[in-house]
Amino acid sequence: MRERLEGVRAVLFDVDGTLVDTIDLIIETFHEVFHRLGIPDRPDGEVLSWIGKPLYLQVKELHEERAEEIYQLYKELYERNRPRLAREIPGIREALEGLLDRGYRLGVVTSKKSSSTMRELKDFSLADLFQVVVTADDTENHKPHPEPLLRALEDLGVDSEEATYVGDSPYDIESARGAGVLAGAVRWSRFPARLLEKVGPDYWVESPSHLLELFRGVGNHPTQGNPGRSFSSL
Repeated sequence: MRERLEGVRAVLFDVDGTLVDTIDLIIETFHEVFHRLGIPDRPDGEVLSWIGKPLYLQVKELHEERAEEIYQLYKELYERNRPRLAREIPGIREALEGLLDRGYRLGVVTSKKSSSTMRELKDFSLADLFQVVVTADDTENHKPHPEPLLRALEDLGVDSEEATYVGDSPYDIESARGAGVLAGAVRWSRFPARLLEKVGPDYWVESPSHLLELFRGVGNHPTQGNPGRSFSSL
């Protein structure tokens, strides 16, 4: 595995639960939506299992007849709850800056829409660290389908064997597998480890600082300076 990690030139990341701690925000917002609309509530674990799919697909599968009503109320309440419940993952910005200084190309691949993705990244001072951002607005298929990752690889100009995807959910690992990139799972995931182990990540990221132990530099020779950045979706 060390040899394969040394061949990595691009590190791609999920957002929710990986770069930003929004899991409580998502779960509590769904509970509030259910309460307000008189829809039977769902256990936290079930709500957690939906994370990773685009919101509009989540609500359509949840209640097709009331999908638009749920979708609009969820967006309203999410924005209202976000300042209180969205949290920084300590050390993530420093780790990303370290990867850039070592010559890695960085990207985001998420099932969130472009507007909410960029707002989340900007709120936590992460937006300037990525050369490519692929969101639910950019592809026809979504995780666990590999298309979003393949789009990011194309935009970055790297081959699948030169990239890895770091995420917190089984959807992330499955998408990485389909795209032929190394799959990394974060230990700070709210998903039970047994569920992630079941889909078989190639490696675990114990903490944000552990990224700098895993990725020592492109060609194993750290370089200075950040390559230019160009976003897929703004």
